[in-house]
Amino acid sequence: MSTTPRCFPLYLLAATIAYVPRPGSAAEPARATLEEVIVTAQKREERLIDAPVAITAVGGDALNEQNIVQISDYYSRIPNLQYNGDSTYDLSLRGVTTGGGTNPTLAVLIDDVQFGSSTFFGLGNSRFPDFDPGMLERIEVLRGPQGTLYGASSLGGLLKYVMRKPDPERFFGRVEGGMNTVEDGESGWTGRGSVNIPLASEQAALLLGAFVREDPAYIDNVRPTLAAEDVNDARTRGGQASFLFKPSDNLSITLSGLRQERDGHFGTGIQVQTDAAGVPTYVPTFGTDTSINLAATSDEGTQQLYSGRIEWEVGGVQLLSLTSWGKSEGVNRRDVSAVFGFIPAFYGTGAGSSVSIDDAAETEKFAQEFRVSGKTDRLDWRVGAFYTKEDGNVIQQLSLFDPGGSQVATPFLGQGPISYKEYAGFGDVVLHVTDKFDLQVGARYGKNKQEYTNSNTVDTTIEPVFGPTTVFPVATFDEDTVTWALSPSYHFTPDVMGYARIASGYRPGGPNTSLPTIPRTYDSDSVVNYEVGVKGMLAERIFSFDAALFQIDWKDIQLQNTDSVSQFIFFSNGGEARSRGLELTLGWRPLEGLSIDGNVALLDAELSQALPQSATADTLVGFSGDRLPASAKTSGNLSIQQDFTFSSFSLFVGANWSYVGERKSAFVNSAVADARTRFDLPSYSVVDLRAGATFNDRWHLNLYARNVLDEDGVVSADNRNGTNVTIVNFLQPRTLGMSVSLDF
Repeated sequence: MSTTPRCFPLYLLAATIAYVPRPGSAAEPARATLEEVIVTAQKREERLIDAPVAITAVGGDALNEQNIVQISDYYSRIPNLQYNGDSTYDLSLRGVTTGGGTNPTLAVLIDDVQFGSSTFFGLGNSRFPDFDPGMLERIEVLRGPQGTLYGASSLGGLLKYVMRKPDPERFFGRVEGGMNTVEDGESGWTGRGSVNIPLASEQAALLLGAFVREDPAYIDNVRPTLAAEDVNDARTRGGQASFLFKPSDNLSITLSGLRQERDGHFGTGIQVQTDAAGVPTYVPTFGTDTSINLAATSDEGTQQLYSGRIEWEVGGVQLLSLTSWGKSEGVNRRDVSAVFGFIPAFYGTGAGSSVSIDDAAETEKFAQEFRVSGKTDRLDWRVGAFYTKEDGNVIQQLSLFDPGGSQVATPFLGQGPISYKEYAGFGDVVLHVTDKFDLQVGARYGKNKQEYTNSNTVDTTIEPVFGPTTVFPVATFDEDTVTWALSPSYHFTPDVMGYARIASGYRPGGPNTSLPTIPRTYDSDSVVNYEVGVKGMLAERIFSFDAALFQIDWKDIQLQNTDSVSQFIFFSNGGEARSRGLELTLGWRPLEGLSIDGNVALLDAELSQALPQSATADTLVGFSGDRLPASAKTSGNLSIQQDFTFSSFSLFVGANWSYVGERKSAFVNSAVADARTRFDLPSYSVVDLRAGATFNDRWHLNLYARNVLDEDGVVSADNRNGTNVTIVNFLQPRTLGMSVSLDF
């Protein structure tokens, strides 16, 4: 790897940030005030400061300005959002996580359509979608359970992408190209474009967008047979279309579709050394925190989502129909020699042998929702019905290769078709008791049914570990659930509101991995959230605040564990846990063109009961008072930006600082608890810089530097519940980039 950093935009960034206009050189702009934000996460349009729930909204323009396109770029800017990877089950809110891949605790929506599955088995290798920020109106994050409106797997909250709508009144578009580079790595690039085409005045329009992105590679493979620099290449491309048809003022039809593809090799997980007790020292095993020693890996996948939305107003009543179909599919090959290192000894292939897993999965999901809503002088009401059906399959194959790379055997082949159905009815009302006092009440009844069938084909040589070839009987699971919410709120002024909220949420249980000593099913878990908050704008909208104090009681917590012999994962239920905390978000516009925004989150998430133990199977070890995994006690973010306006162009310079406190690793398997204890993930902070210019309101130049101090913070770390080596994802090294775009 080159020892000379590729930093082509650094001198431009430094020059722009260093430039400060002299007094009088810029036109006097109007004093900046905070913009009023409209959100839709409660399935109705309302001002953010009127919604009696903790919400963070990030505008698409801000994402575009900073070239933020992946969840890993902005998760630390959301209060109490925990990130452990790019799949839906890797994100959590307010400490509602037990670590590892369980059923998702956070729902992901594109407009009102759920992206991905409600279960771990049905994810189909799906990842968080990437969007051209030019196609995004904003991202909304609701913290706390949202089971009344969104049902299963939103017990921690939800993340919603709100897409731009076609405009039948004007033609416009945007094209953009950009480049970036990682310290001691390669360069990446991106191209994006979107266009809005009016087809009939006030009646029809088409919005189209497409992007392609190649991320800069910086990981070196030191494996003798595959030694190479910058091997973690990844390309993502996709397109999106939305068609709006309004035959009359009271009827609109919107058809939308998106498709994305990814093609990557290797990853960013780094093996690190451990001490005598199995606790990681965070010293990289292969020399640097960008070095791996792996056989060939790949990651390919396609994601599709199509929806039709019909809105019709009749006699003051609004009717809505939302139909969607999606498919996620992918194949990835990973070198799992560190996990299944015992296999070569059974076949006598010697040192240098490798074991890989081919993980092929797909899920198709259909969903239908109907809503009817209306309002009177004192009452807003809404009722709805929901149905979804998911069908998926997972095929996993372990392959053994000799030191020369030739395949020797297929020790294991597993298949697991799964079916998930959910039916639900829901309703809520907002009673305007007085002009200032509102009371919101809602409830949802849901029923889900699941089936899981799997077969394991095992090579006779490895049967002592994996057992014999087996076709397991169909495992079924069904349950009924009720979730509810109660939220009074009071407007002290039109721009200041206080609220209280009590709400419940749940996550479905389901069929389990097939191990002889493990129950064939595991149960759902549920939460109840108690919260008080106050939010608003003061001083003629120069200052904004949003504060929330909460406690979440969590029952029958779901756990993912690893069988210490076979290394197969399985699921179980624990007892109780609780999470309590404080979130504070502030915005300030003290001077002309100056914006200061920040947040801080305090979190105390821990077990309320010891985890149950079993005499017949491996269990996880945890005691009352033990912290829940991945949840920092303290985290925060601070963003500062100064804008300068001139007659024909404008400039901005800005900086962002994020801090993530110390966290705990996942709970440890009882089979190794005496030898390996839980470990700490150290705190870290990141500083990002940005600068840019706009010319004639059409041309835009954006420059950015991420992780400008080149910190090697520990984002995530996993040792499979103490049963294997520790793999760490460090912060991406210093990344410099620029983009040029044209609005037309």
